[in-house]
Amino acid sequence: MEENGKKKRRVSRKLIFFIWVIGLAPLAMIAAGLYFASESDLPDTVALANPKTHLATEVISADGAVIGRFYRENRSNVDYDEISPNLIQALVATEDERFRSHSGIDLRGTVRAAIYLGKKGGASTITQQLAKMLFTERPGNGFERVAQKFQEWIISARLERQYTKEEIITLYLNKFDWINQGVGIKSASQVYFNTTPDSLKVEEAAMLVGMAKNPNLFNPLRRPDITIHRRNVVLAQMVRNEYITKAELDSLQNLPLNIRFQSVDHQDGLAPYFREVLRSELKTLFRQKNEDGSWAYAKSNGDPYNIYQDGLKIYVTIDSRMQEYAENAVKQHLGGELQKQFFNDVGKYSNPPFSNDLSKDEIERIENTSMRRTERYRIMAGKECPNCHRRINIESKKENGKKFYTCQSEDCLEEWTGQPRDSIEHFFRNEKVPMSIFSWQGDIDTVLTPMDSIRYYKSILQSGLVSIDPKTGFVKAWVGGNSYKHFQYDHVKVGKRQVGSTFKPFVYATAIREGYSPCYEVPKVPTTFHKGTFNLQEDYTPQDPDRDYGYMVSLKWGLANSINTVTAWVMKQFGPEAIIKLARDLGIKSEMQPVVSQCFGVADLSLLEITSANATFANMGVHIDPIYVLRVEDKNGNTIFNMQPNTSEAMDERTAYTMLSLMQGTVEGVYNKHTGKTTGTAMRLKMDVESRDYDAFPRELSIAGKTGTTQNQSDGWFIGLTPDLVTGVWVGAEDRAVHFRTLRLGMGTNMALPIWGYYMKSIYADESLNIAQGEFAKPSGIPVELDCKAYEAGKNMFENQRDISW
Repeated sequence: MEENGKKKRRVSRKLIFFIWVIGLAPLAMIAAGLYFASESDLPDTVALANPKTHLATEVISADGAVIGRFYRENRSNVDYDEISPNLIQALVATEDERFRSHSGIDLRGTVRAAIYLGKKGGASTITQQLAKMLFTERPGNGFERVAQKFQEWIISARLERQYTKEEIITLYLNKFDWINQGVGIKSASQVYFNTTPDSLKVEEAAMLVGMAKNPNLFNPLRRPDITIHRRNVVLAQMVRNEYITKAELDSLQNLPLNIRFQSVDHQDGLAPYFREVLRSELKTLFRQKNEDGSWAYAKSNGDPYNIYQDGLKIYVTIDSRMQEYAENAVKQHLGGELQKQFFNDVGKYSNPPFSNDLSKDEIERIENTSMRRTERYRIMAGKECPNCHRRINIESKKENGKKFYTCQSEDCLEEWTGQPRDSIEHFFRNEKVPMSIFSWQGDIDTVLTPMDSIRYYKSILQSGLVSIDPKTGFVKAWVGGNSYKHFQYDHVKVGKRQVGSTFKPFVYATAIREGYSPCYEVPKVPTTFHKGTFNLQEDYTPQDPDRDYGYMVSLKWGLANSINTVTAWVMKQFGPEAIIKLARDLGIKSEMQPVVSQCFGVADLSLLEITSANATFANMGVHIDPIYVLRVEDKNGNTIFNMQPNTSEAMDERTAYTMLSLMQGTVEGVYNKHTGKTTGTAMRLKMDVESRDYDAFPRELSIAGKTGTTQNQSDGWFIGLTPDLVTGVWVGAEDRAVHFRTLRLGMGTNMALPIWGYYMKSIYADESLNIAQGEFAKPSGIPVELDCKAYEAGKNMFENQRDISW
């Protein structure tokens, strides 16, 4: 009986084999017909040599780190020698055992699949799978799929002639999508195991190869149990093909997956605000056209570059180590100290976080304006699609008194009900909804009315930091805000705020350029600008907050202590036009009105431009426009864009050095013979060593700087200058009507200066950065006295205190 059963099975198999042979014969003829009749449907030699693949653009820092990507598919290619042998062995053992010996089509595997109806392995080789990935946009049905299959055979044979076996494996691994933004083996290795393809362990490689059968099914994040089982099947195949031993299999199959999942998002990673500004500027760059209408930066086919799919490499000046120190400094001060102070302080207002000088109507106007800017409001009002978040292609209709909105975008047919404005406002103020809100300790899941969340975000202090190498203009660190996920507004280049006293050095520089010594003394008394002078409509007499008048002070002491009356005296000597002219020479491009109050920093400027302007002092008077892109390369390493520096001599190097001497008084403090005290920001004298430890700065390091505080303490600033770095910091709330109640907490020394201190302390602790710790370079022939004691002793030798002009 058993013998008869075996004979029947043999006959059955032979029958199946002949049926398949008979069935394949006409299909073979179809294939031949496809080859000749549908040649236009097949890729040509050029397409085979340059298979279409969307590659992510990489943003590469000055120290070689990839700090971000722009992509439709998060794919970056690797070379064969950058792939672990474990991965190659697992792939061949599982997907195509005879990969090294066939020419694209495994006839033995095809016959076996036919006989066993696919139960003992599929017929598709690695090359066929690659052909399908590269040249089949969508799977067909019925006869169409049969035609596609034969086309894949033909393409596979051509690929085998075009590429080596190593190149085919590399193309396959670079093309495959492991889902969860793991597109290509480089991204997949990072996403699932936080490693690189050349460092994959055997069990990690086996899991990724196992996923290749069906990534959605064998998804380790959703179905770890069956993913482990599939991984172990791959490991067994590696034993079968003698890549690992049975003993190794016994050990490896008991290991957990050990996923070290790295979420991939455009908002993740270092410098997200910088990368968003960069993205916008690159898109503008690649839209530029020549006079003849051709693209200024075009590929070989004449098309413009696409940053989302052309695999560009953007080399930037940001240093990833310095960027991390900068982001940590903001978090340390705002998250660890300042935000708590702010919550406690503004909580004492009658309508927190808004100051008491605002009326109820003014507060309501601010709240309603903020409400209309939210995504929730735009969706409810029918101005944005809740699915694709587009603001265009939206049509409306009315049914039974209700208004319905439909998104007309090609890939989105969402329909939703719109609401009238008064209903939306009622909802915002009265209906609590679940939401996740920002905190420095991590996002908080809570239930609030949308208006309560608006008030909460109004009470969150924002910050910006930018750090520039003054000798090159290279931007080394860029912190545009607290959290790009929650606050997508850049406070380095895009945002502009009143700069307050940080503008005063430009006023004093006008006097220094005209030959005044930093030690030149003026009376500390109010200066009146009379009606008609500098286009004034009435008399204007700036006052000092302390109202302490009647004695002589030096310019250096006046700047160190940010004395309004001294600044006004200088302004009166030269006028606003001269001050603005100097600011323009230093690189300030924003609008500035030629008014007397300009000397107190009433202009709205960006943090980037005022920091860059101060960098001119540290670069011996030569201004360099900020540079943050070095070059752009295409996917083949060809340079397609080089940044050219834009430089200009803003002032004589001796004037620049004298300004540094003047601004060092802010840091070191300046002695005043009238009070008998050394005062100023006096950073080195006032530091709390236990909590901030600024004494960690090298004593031989030259530091100049200027703090700034605007009206009502709405903005706190600090600009710090050292020989190799000029760094600006701004802190303030989103709305200027939200601020500290007192100057003690709201001044720049409390709001912004500590961030600079934390950042610079980390910089000088990292010896690998090679940041200079010496003094500012002093040019020869300084014609004015910088030592105020020597100046005091010798001033009676002159008929007046002003030094000879340069």
